[in-house]
Amino acid sequence: MRRFLAVFCAVAVFSLAGCSGQTIAGFSENDLLLKIDGSAYRCRDSIETVVADLGDGYEYAEGKSCNYDGLDKTYTYENATFYTNPLPEGDLINEIYTESAAATTSRGIAVGAGKADVLAAYGEPAGQDAAILIYRLSEEIGQPSLCFELEGDRVSAIFLTMEQV
Repeated sequence: MRRFLAVFCAVAVFSLAGCSGQTIAGFSENDLLLKIDGSAYRCRDSIETVVADLGDGYEYAEGKSCNYDGLDKTYTYENATFYTNPLPEGDLINEIYTESAAATTSRGIAVGAGKADVLAAYGEPAGQDAAILIYRLSEEIGQPSLCFELEGDRVSAIFLTMEQV
């Protein structure tokens, strides 16, 4: 009887896990960041933190937000571009994009790494095609994704985004 209850509970837990957005094995909240010039940044960090860390040596662009009240802003530094949305808490990072080998993931992957290096570090992605590997904690809308753009078998860009990919 105990064995039956243990098996029943295990099946129930695994069945319900699919309803709440699956967690990718080996991929965690700690992986949802990019390290740029010695500091780590995540989606929904304030752009003020980035500017305080990296300084005012950026190119700036803005445009009326389609989804929020205010201006979407872009801050382009030498090693990464930060895209923000105007939220009630302030201008928060929506996406970080880099084509620089100087920026790394939490597991040390940078532009120029091989696809095999990414797979060894993170395991199988939640989504992929010939040009992109996508890692996320959940399939739920509004959750960040860590993405690796590929040219052949090499990483050509890395981005962390709140957009559905």
